[in-house]
Amino acid sequence: MSTAVRVAAKVQPAEQALIIFHGLGDSGSGWSFLADFLQKDPSFQHTKFIFPNAPTIPVTVNSGMRMPAWFDILEWSLSPSRADVEGTLRSLNVIQKYVQEQIDAGIKPENIIVGGFSQGAAISLASSMTLPVKVGGFVALSGFCCAPFEAFQSSSSKNLDTPIFHGHGDDDPVVPLQSGKAAKEFYTSKCGMQNYDFRVYRGLEHSTSPEEIFDLIEFIKNVFSMSRS
Repeated sequence: MSTAVRVAAKVQPAEQALIIFHGLGDSGSGWSFLADFLQKDPSFQHTKFIFPNAPTIPVTVNSGMRMPAWFDILEWSLSPSRADVEGTLRSLNVIQKYVQEQIDAGIKPENIIVGGFSQGAAISLASSMTLPVKVGGFVALSGFCCAPFEAFQSSSSKNLDTPIFHGHGDDDPVVPLQSGKAAKEFYTSKCGMQNYDFRVYRGLEHSTSPEEIFDLIEFIKNVFSMSRS
């Protein structure tokens, strides 16, 4: 399993876990600000945070340069038909191990949220089809579809009604809004996801924003409060 930046819950024992996967060329520390920010809110005093680091691999679209990546990107079209399925499946196995690690530590599956940004969002969405347990929710910020439907045909999803939050900027030059919309269409129409919240943020490029973070926090709170009811 990959290394990770880990932030313990302020109050023990931890009751919830948020696992966030970074984007291409980044590292787990690039998103650890989220833990610092959320832990200022008493609602998250029992939440632990895990920010895994991707392996360093050659990336085709960057002339084979080695960089942290969850899978190879063969072309900037981000078409599922030209996806690195083998690399994606390896990363889905990593996600499964992190989820199981939290369960083994005593966290209930419904108190686990899997999410990420860009590439990390793509594998988080894909994990909704392959995780062997039903988790609390999935988060995708600037996400896209990273594998064709055939890659999931042997899977029987446990998360068809699990809440998904997908935020996307309408001015994203790296993962265009259309790629985000295509992901929503793929996971709802083709895969059968029933609880997919897709939100568009005006003027947002390949990044996040205070408005998106606010909506994300509300989503996380709703998931964790639902799991306590």
